[in-house]
Amino acid sequence: MDIRDIFKETVSTTLGVNKNKRKVGSAPSMRELKEGGYGIVDGGNAPAKRTRADELDAEPDAEHGSDNNGDDEEGGRFFADGLTTKEKDVIDWVDHADALEDALDRTGVQRLVVRLERAVSKNTADRVSHPNEPEKFVESEAELDEAIQRLLLLANDVQYLVVLEELDALPTLVGLVAHDNADIALDVIQLAVELTAEDAWSHEGESLEERKAVVGFISAMARSEFFEVLGQNLRRLNEGGESSEGEADRQGVFQTLALVENLVSLDVSLAEQAVAGMGLLAWLQARIVQSYTQGSAPDSNQQYAAEIMSILLQTSTRLREQTDSALMDALLRCLAKYRKHTPDDEIAMEYLENIVDSICMLVATARGKQTFLNFEGVELLVLLQKQPQVARLLSLKILDYALTPPPAEKLPPAESSPSAASSSSGDNEARAIAKRYIDGLGLKYLFAILMHHGKGGLQRLHKAHPDTDERAVNCIASLLRLTGHGTPPHWRVLAKFVPSPSDPSSWKSHVDRIVELNVAYYERVKDAEDRLDLADDHDEVSTDERIEERYLGRMDAGLFTLQMTDIIIAFVSEEPQAKERIEQRLRRKGRSLTYVQAELAEYIETRRADALGTADTSHGRPHNLSSMLLQL
Repeated sequence: MDIRDIFKETVSTTLGVNKNKRKVGSAPSMRELKEGGYGIVDGGNAPAKRTRADELDAEPDAEHGSDNNGDDEEGGRFFADGLTTKEKDVIDWVDHADALEDALDRTGVQRLVVRLERAVSKNTADRVSHPNEPEKFVESEAELDEAIQRLLLLANDVQYLVVLEELDALPTLVGLVAHDNADIALDVIQLAVELTAEDAWSHEGESLEERKAVVGFISAMARSEFFEVLGQNLRRLNEGGESSEGEADRQGVFQTLALVENLVSLDVSLAEQAVAGMGLLAWLQARIVQSYTQGSAPDSNQQYAAEIMSILLQTSTRLREQTDSALMDALLRCLAKYRKHTPDDEIAMEYLENIVDSICMLVATARGKQTFLNFEGVELLVLLQKQPQVARLLSLKILDYALTPPPAEKLPPAESSPSAASSSSGDNEARAIAKRYIDGLGLKYLFAILMHHGKGGLQRLHKAHPDTDERAVNCIASLLRLTGHGTPPHWRVLAKFVPSPSDPSSWKSHVDRIVELNVAYYERVKDAEDRLDLADDHDEVSTDERIEERYLGRMDAGLFTLQMTDIIIAFVSEEPQAKERIEQRLRRKGRSLTYVQAELAEYIETRRADALGTADTSHGRPHNLSSMLLQL
């Protein structure tokens, strides 16, 4: 029916007008209106007589499903949509079609796989038929891109990932990583990133099952040589390009590194498998050195590569053992660039911190310490500490790790003597590093950092790195322990705390500084103990759990640093003048060497327990500081 016919019918029926216009006569009188029954009855109080127009207005429109009440409001007859019920149902179905498809089930995943296989087949056929005419296969490539994107729906229901393996779709996905169009390869990598992201498998109450599903999916991909193809794709990407293709390649590198990071959180063994299959350590080693920005500033992917390197070395002992000396050389070269300048922006600062963390992880092993010595890493630390730059303070972290002997292996009770524990700790490399640092005049700069010497920028650096004091104290304590009693290197460290003809006054400030830190950390630990005592009154936990929580709470408050200052005080107290000044300063703060002795005894017992794998009290506590020094 023509829309004009509808309006024509309505006008003629409701208003009673015809085609011939007529002049409007004079207004009817009240009597005429009453006689005509137009609602003017008895002074206007009676109900008005309904006309045909009123009846039509009141009738619901069955065809259009209208339920208006005659009001000229939104939803009324002047604002209705004019759609039939059937038409409304069609529109509602279209509006909810995406939501219906998003609610996946097994059949829905099968449809997605069929759609992917068809798109791959069509695109392959088009590329074979028209290899030199991209316009002939651009449409099928767009369909393939969309088919891969639709698989992202699985990130909301990872339990259906097993369907992809059952339908043999994984080799197809792996093959697409090597697609001639890098954008298609990036689609597959993005899919893997989304499926391995923590949000996909760490939902509350379902984490274990969903994690298992994702691990199974990646393991199945690995059996189809996913990691090997991923490594090949990583090396074909050109990050140096300035066109849109270069940006796409840079995004591809970023997504690949993000996938590795996700695998570390998901399953470390899978991450190790990925690193081996991709040959990633060698690629990272080359990438952290090369920058695609003007000058020497690192680019964002270079920073991310350094971060991934740091994460891998921190989480995997196996990967640390697989590194070679070339990696240490590359990391030290990256660190040396910041000897005379501080990073200019946040990216460069994060890059430097990641380089430092990676070096720390390497020098934590005996082999890494030896490599560090061979590549003159100790000399580089001394050079860094000479300069008033941020690397001056970050180098203390490396020195702290380098001077810490590798963890001792668990000893059987028969070998539980302190000498056996010491001989088995494999600390020869740490001793060599300590000696070379002292011979390289590093003590001068180490104590300058401890005393916060410097103005302006250096003071701001100290405030920005509050852990500097802890690092400096750890290094001094390690130097005293690693150098043999009575040897020249040992006396050179002690000389900083005793009067000498060349420097008769600075020793006092050094002693006062150590005592100041000792008292400060004692108060922090004491406050933590008071809070823990208050919490113990309200918590109903087992004795073992309470002991463990108490110990961890004290460690968080600074117990280890307190014990390191105790070690320094114990060594320095062998000199009469220094001991007298230490006792004087401690008394002013309500402490004494008795407190130091008790704290050192706890430290020695903890070390022995770590070496034995269990607590052992058969030897008893040492009775004085001198006997304690023999066990440090």
